Amino acid sequence: MSEFVEVIPLGGLGEFGMNCTMIRNDSDVFLVDAGMAFPQEERGNALGVRVIVPDISSLREVRDRIRGVVLTHGHEDHIGAVSFIAEELGVPIYGSRLTLGLIGERLKERGLTEKVELRELEPRRQIELGSFSIEPLHITHSYPESFCLAISTALGRLIWTGDFKFDQTPIDGKVSDLHRLAAYGEDGVLALFSDSTNSHVSGLAPSEWLVREPLRNLFRSASGKIIASTFSTSIHRIQIFLDLAQEFDRLVFPVGRSIVKNIRIAAKLGYLHAPEHLLVGAGEARDLPARNLLVLAAGSQGEPMSALTRLAVGQFKNLEVQPDDSVILSTRIIPGNEKAISRMVNHFFRRGARVYDVKHSRVHVSGHGYQDDLKLMINLTKPQFFIPIHGEYSQLKNHTWLASDQGIPSENIRLIENGDVLRFEPGSATVTDKIAVPRRYIDDGILEDVHEVVLRERRFLSEDGFVMVILRLDRLNGNLIGEPELVSRGFVMLEESEELVAAARRRIIEIVEETSLEEKQDSELFDEILRKGLRKLFRKLTAKRPLVLSLTIEI
Repeated sequence: MSEFVEVIPLGGLGEFGMNCTMIRNDSDVFLVDAGMAFPQEERGNALGVRVIVPDISSLREVRDRIRGVVLTHGHEDHIGAVSFIAEELGVPIYGSRLTLGLIGERLKERGLTEKVELRELEPRRQIELGSFSIEPLHITHSYPESFCLAISTALGRLIWTGDFKFDQTPIDGKVSDLHRLAAYGEDGVLALFSDSTNSHVSGLAPSEWLVREPLRNLFRSASGKIIASTFSTSIHRIQIFLDLAQEFDRLVFPVGRSIVKNIRIAAKLGYLHAPEHLLVGAGEARDLPARNLLVLAAGSQGEPMSALTRLAVGQFKNLEVQPDDSVILSTRIIPGNEKAISRMVNHFFRRGARVYDVKHSRVHVSGHGYQDDLKLMINLTKPQFFIPIHGEYSQLKNHTWLASDQGIPSENIRLIENGDVLRFEPGSATVTDKIAVPRRYIDDGILEDVHEVVLRERRFLSEDGFVMVILRLDRLNGNLIGEPELVSRGFVMLEESEELVAAARRRIIEIVEETSLEEKQDSELFDEILRKGLRKLFRKLTAKRPLVLSLTIEI
């Protein structure tokens, strides 16, 4: 029997997105979730990066002990990395039928269908991953068939809540498994790992059902077409829009690859009621009266090339935003996306549309529990140790205070971050180490990794521009022929920067004179010497770091 269990978050703590955690003992390892994050401006946005996913290279030393990946639900921040890491891991992926349906489509797109085994989870049906036994429990969230995990170990039981709230009137009628959680609490729970997203918000999280009436009022008052957007994996919210479209005699035109695909998959699997006559294509949508059309568009976070942004700037073929149209942003703003969403909203206003979002109307309710939900989870499970997960640092910290107020001794509360190794041993839970948790940047065009060097060069180009140096050297002795030429884009106006240009030319001449003929004859070496010297000069004189390129012509 193992005398320890280690829990190591690889992402998702102290940040939103990229939820992925390794749980291991001396014989077995498994992952809970494998999510992605969208790049923000300081993390690659506008640098050709599509998504950021965990780098699982840190798992190489335990690769032969990994038994599987267990997915709590199908939102992108919990499953978005699966198609990028599944083949490398070579282990089964466990999830609900809907979650596996969404993942299966992505694996198919990447040619991995035959290489990755998908295994369905069902509520209260235990699975065995080596020495770990895991029971999925149904929990309410903004996604059908979300799971809380009861993980049995040799030291005791861990409860991993996943994303949750206690919704008493869920859209699908399936409430959280409070009875099972309470039974585990009575039997004894070693540690509770609990969602912290709304730990700063008092009260109980509103039911998903409560968004229906405000949305109905907007449908009732709309005279033009309605353009609505939500997360493409928010199946419950999409169902509300489809129901309202039928009620108010509107046909639905889904636009954006992700939302079209997810509607098709969820309807096929029975999680979404979407009659065929209700959904229309571009041709039929174009010919419909505006009052009879609902456009369901992907891109609620203001992504530059999304369907919603293209509609906002008038670049969507055969579909224009008119002054009497209504735009409904039925989603929360992910931190870091505020500017992009604001720009998009302004474009809609320029075209005369009315925009409704969480600032002005209850068009969205959170899928994450408020303080009273979090208290109830603590009181149901009665854990010995408490660890907040899923959220920025301030939310994790708020959750520790909340747990303390509910009677968890402060010495039994652990606030951990990405890379911390939380080790459970008989009677103790201690952070014993910290490992590196690198991440992979996935290129927008080729869906492959962007090397950090390439990303750094893209950032330099976007922020500081580039300078090209053109030299003519004597082929025999390596001496400079004529003056060096400089070309700049996005750095400085050379014709207005005489002192800088003069200093650069002097430095180039010095480098040519200081470099041996042998070094000059090695073109790659000489180019690097030249670039290094100029980068240092430009950084000293301008505090900027332009990308330096060189072209040496031998005569």
